[in-house]
Amino acid sequence: MFPTLETERLILREITYDDAEGIFACFSNDIVTRFYGQDSLETIDQARGFVDFFAKNFEEKKGIRWGIERKGERGLIGTIGLNAWSPKHKRAEIGYEIHPN
Repeated sequence: MFPTLETERLILREITYDDAEGIFACFSNDIVTRFYGQDSLETIDQARGFVDFFAKNFEEKKGIRWGIERKGERGLIGTIGLNAWSPKHKRAEIGYEIHPN
């Protein structure tokens, strides 16, 4: 089961296909992807591919990626998560991005 986390102002929740536009808005922005290690997205289908990638990583216990949403406002402002998770070695990479607006 995918964990949902809450802070005073934010909800960190599972990313779904309904979030493809929000994912595209973030990852098609050159300011956001400048240090991300890959090219900016060019199509909404690529954003849907990210949704699949994030879900597969979670299913395979390789990482977890939450969508960041402001409480009371629908729509992602970014994502945050753990990548390259290795429970055996007790390590993971932490990454996030937030849309500049």
